[in-house]
Amino acid sequence: MQIAAGCVLRRAAYPNASITYHVLRITSRITLVSAKKSWKNLRMSTSPTKTQQAGALCDQGRWPEVLAFAQRWQAETPDQARAYFYEGVARAGLGQHAAAKTAYQRAGALDEHDFNIWNNLAVLLFNELNQPTEGVKCLAQAMQKDPGNKLGWANLASMYLRLGRHSQALECANRALALDPEMVESHLHRARAAQALRRPDLIRAASEALSRLPLEKFARAR
Repeated sequence: MQIAAGCVLRRAAYPNASITYHVLRITSRITLVSAKKSWKNLRMSTSPTKTQQAGALCDQGRWPEVLAFAQRWQAETPDQARAYFYEGVARAGLGQHAAAKTAYQRAGALDEHDFNIWNNLAVLLFNELNQPTEGVKCLAQAMQKDPGNKLGWANLASMYLRLGRHSQALECANRALALDPEMVESHLHRARAAQALRRPDLIRAASEALSRLPLEKFARAR
């Protein structure tokens, strides 16, 4: 999950009385998961070599090459959802957002159970195509198929926060934390929602939970 650079909370630097302030300050800088990077979460059950090759190109941000690779893949095996998924990733990286949407939809038609496809489409709709309602709907539907996906609940919480739907954001953050109690992003979403809902007890709980986490958990939340 992507979080703005510099959001590392050093426990030892803050006495307990000031932890809440720092939690809320950091939370305000959270962004949604990058549509360019979530390829790393793809399952490796089919075509691992092609997936690894495409992933390596994505990791370097070589979007024209990712696009060319995806198009060759499609020509070879037009029924492979990931070939269209990577086309979507590449086109999103190139700023071709309408074409990326089409590619993700094509991928989803071939594999409706791949969370990463719907997650990326939801983020694209929400962030780039100015269709936040459709983005939330897309991700919510994906969560019905994969309710054990902590990243999905965290992203949905982030979307709800940005729409001012704080009760729903809190519910999603709690769902993510039930799956992973050490997920920094979800604690931060929970604190932000609690602040809007005037729930100091929940803010305090989030702050205390964050204070107990090892520092490496914060280093990964970027």
